[in-house]
Amino acid sequence: MKYLEISAGPQAYQQIGAEGFKADLFSHLGAAAGGPKWQVLARLDRVLFGEWLPQRTRALHAVGASIGAWRLAAAAVQDPLAGLDRFEAAYLAQRYSLKPTPAEVTRVAREIMDSMLGADGVAQILANPRIHLSILTARGLNGVDGTGSGRDKLALGRAVLANARGRRNMADYFQRVVFHTGQTPTRFMDDGFGDTAIALDQTNFTAALLASGTIPGVLETVRDIPGAPAGAYLDGGLIDYHMDLALNQPEGLLLLPHFSHRVTTGWLDQFLPWRKPRYLHRTLLMTPTAEFLQLLPNGRVPSRKDFGRYAGRDAERERDWKKAIDLGQHLADDFATFMHSKEPLQWVRPLAS
Repeated sequence: MKYLEISAGPQAYQQIGAEGFKADLFSHLGAAAGGPKWQVLARLDRVLFGEWLPQRTRALHAVGASIGAWRLAAAAVQDPLAGLDRFEAAYLAQRYSLKPTPAEVTRVAREIMDSMLGADGVAQILANPRIHLSILTARGLNGVDGTGSGRDKLALGRAVLANARGRRNMADYFQRVVFHTGQTPTRFMDDGFGDTAIALDQTNFTAALLASGTIPGVLETVRDIPGAPAGAYLDGGLIDYHMDLALNQPEGLLLLPHFSHRVTTGWLDQFLPWRKPRYLHRTLLMTPTAEFLQLLPNGRVPSRKDFGRYAGRDAERERDWKKAIDLGQHLADDFATFMHSKEPLQWVRPLAS
């Protein structure tokens, strides 16, 4: 295994050592926010949902924020491989003017969503007995509404300062709201951001999914989602960026395919190098190695900055993004080796608690 690095928190390491890598060890699968960075995981997703998921005997809690929630929604339709194909094709084909407005970005996002879900994708996801989807959002409080107004900017500035003083302080500005399928929502311990769970249905699904990826100032704010508390709903990554989740469901482990060795708890925490993840003891983390990164165009994972780097050169951007996706087959092949190994722990390194 040259291209995929696997790390396990203490509890995950102990259980895999005792029982092997069994699909039913995992109650949750996490999907991080991060814009175009998901592309290096696209081929790995096909193995996870096409080969690994069918080995399970119970439903999987699939938890994601922003683009992670979109990946999971694509995989939660009746034919996951077809859903992932539609998502990939629509995402690669997105186009913008040189200075897109939030209205333009929102329109393109809706087009990607419509292509991904198709005519009856929502109904298929709601009825899926194998995947219980949890879409993470952040409801704005105390002036935060994502509109870019003076009041909103002032409130966001206060949120930044509050978070620097301590993560719990940011709860004055954001409330976690989880939109879910299935009878049992993903539950969270008291980390300050609440444990509000709203059942998904045909009336609120697309609004919740769009809200989960609504970066303030980049997309138009989603407001007053049916069945949920009134207010402005923003990118779930503001609270839960890389799936360092304070889960209150201790029945299994969390599988976390990720594009970075750094697991950042909330989006603002990426600017605080001293802020470390706290809840990885039950997590099996899978990340690309340095050798894999060297293969990628420009030697790096695709990012949202590529829209600026490739401004006016959409065909070139799409070509390099497609290459990054295809190279992700190396990660998928290494995971298949790990999945079928009789001694999986030989490939796992302990992750500090």
